[in-house]
Amino acid sequence: MRQRLAILMLVSCAWLARPAVIPVFAQDPAAPAAAPTDAPAAPPAEIPPSAEPAKAGEESAPAEEAKSAPAPKPATSTSDKWNDKHSIPRSHWPYMFWGKLLPIWLLFLVWVLSADWVNRDTQIFNLGYGTWNPIVFFPVLAMILLVVFPIVVGVAMFWVALILLLVEYLATFVPYVVKHNKSVQLHEKVFTSDWFRYEIAMLANKVGIKMEHERKAEYEKGAPVDLMAVAAEQDRDNQANLITARQSPGYLLVKEVIADMADRRSDKCIFDYTQQSVVSRQHIDGVWHNGDARDRESGDVMLAVMKTLANLNASERRKKQESRFAAKYKDHSYICSLSTQGVPTGERVVLQLLGGYQRAFQHYADLGMRPKMIEQWADVMETPKGLVIFAGMPEGGLTTMTDVSLMETDRLMRDFVAIEEVHHRERELENVEVTTYDATKGELPSKVLPGLIRKYPNAYVLRDFSDPEASKLLINEARDDERLVVTAVHAKSAPEALLRLLQLKVPHKDFASVVTAVLCTRLIRKLCDACKVAYAPTPDLLKKLGIPQGKIEALYRVPKAEEIEKPCKECGGIGFLGRTGLFELLVVDDKVREVLIKQPKLDLLTKAARLAGMRPFQEEGLLLVAKGVTSLAELQRILKE
Repeated sequence: MRQRLAILMLVSCAWLARPAVIPVFAQDPAAPAAAPTDAPAAPPAEIPPSAEPAKAGEESAPAEEAKSAPAPKPATSTSDKWNDKHSIPRSHWPYMFWGKLLPIWLLFLVWVLSADWVNRDTQIFNLGYGTWNPIVFFPVLAMILLVVFPIVVGVAMFWVALILLLVEYLATFVPYVVKHNKSVQLHEKVFTSDWFRYEIAMLANKVGIKMEHERKAEYEKGAPVDLMAVAAEQDRDNQANLITARQSPGYLLVKEVIADMADRRSDKCIFDYTQQSVVSRQHIDGVWHNGDARDRESGDVMLAVMKTLANLNASERRKKQESRFAAKYKDHSYICSLSTQGVPTGERVVLQLLGGYQRAFQHYADLGMRPKMIEQWADVMETPKGLVIFAGMPEGGLTTMTDVSLMETDRLMRDFVAIEEVHHRERELENVEVTTYDATKGELPSKVLPGLIRKYPNAYVLRDFSDPEASKLLINEARDDERLVVTAVHAKSAPEALLRLLQLKVPHKDFASVVTAVLCTRLIRKLCDACKVAYAPTPDLLKKLGIPQGKIEALYRVPKAEEIEKPCKECGGIGFLGRTGLFELLVVDDKVREVLIKQPKLDLLTKAARLAGMRPFQEEGLLLVAKGVTSLAELQRILKE
């Protein structure tokens, strides 16, 4: 509508800019029109033969009348070159000129911009869309009258009418500005001194003039983190929770916590509330680090904000509560899982960051696997039949290792099917058909397996062998129909993984006959290349580690406090940056199978595994120590877990 009015206004103003056609009423309409200067001369009238010329001294009657008649008034203007009785006198002076057109057009543009802003602003802040739009629209009616009927207004009254129109515009626009400023927060007010300073700074920056400008609400200050309430069922409730949280001083504290966790690569933080203070710990690269303690008052307002964002009861401090809220920091999105529980000393709060930057692992080398081991494991995964086991500790890289192994395996020439619990889905992999079951309804993998078996796939993936019936069916598939079966189990070592599966009541003899290989993993921290310190190992140390003397010149460790002036910017003063994998590969042979059947004990299985060529974690870790990837102290920590 406003675009159409703008076009109409432009056309009207352009038409009125041409010279106006105004009759000159000062000339007597009965007077004969003066002959045009460029008209052809009329031929002289012929004198009849009977007529005699007037005598000397005598004058004719027409001449006397001509002398007695008053002379005609000269015309002030001419309408055309003929100037006959049909001509209409016109003025050459333009009635509408740019000196009048320009202020009308500028005022009209200001009105269009103002009306458009009011239209959007009333809807954003819910200030009465249906009320203010007609009020602000009214001045255009008077503006149309001023432009379309300029004769009525007249030359003398034009500027008076223009001033009245300006007053009318301000009388409708200014009240809305006052209404807007009373209804919004401080940083959202317009036409204030701060607003003008901000707008001028923005314009100056666009033309290359650097000017400071900051126009933020209190909740926008602090760390550049955007918090979002997402736990409520209705968007209206989420918005209400967010507005309530923003009004608390604890909002900035929560933003600082999220930014600190993201910068330090922390995936989990624990807050222990006591009567006097709040102690925090952060989980970084698999290790807990103590954080700074804060006073109880600031800790309480911070917790109240987190509970409000998560749609929890902020006053409940004893019962267990779990929910989540969301955050965005440095172009990365996070889901912030929040769990609170009352404890004898006060309250324990666990905040977990999910999402953010995650390195994409696609190949075995991305996991840190040695080239020779990559060849061995690739051959295992290409075998057409048998039982392949992945092992690792919780949060120790087990899921990632399983996913990468499946991605590195040929899934085009072989049909892979996976059985997963519907509420705990794994990463979606290309060319792996997934069939789900619902554990909440009492369903087990054995319910969906018969239907999959009738499809005759080449490989089955069931990461949980806790269903004895399902494990029995899959072992039979691997033994009788020569299918490949992939599963996973939590264990500290490859030999222990075999015992863990035996404890799940799988048939011992059948299991021992089909098991092919076990790949167990642990995650170990890598030294920060920016601050690690080299030192020369003693001969006794090299002998103890089994490293030939002269094989390496230096080992590396974390710098001591007195060796650095400021904390390292890369690792934040921790000394480690990121993790890599340690792998223990056991290819099962007849000796290992014999132990599984006759004497399934850990020490016997470990000895048999060493004889089968398995290199334990200790030896794999020493290779990383010798290369300077990690430290000896870090390897010792991993082996003790």
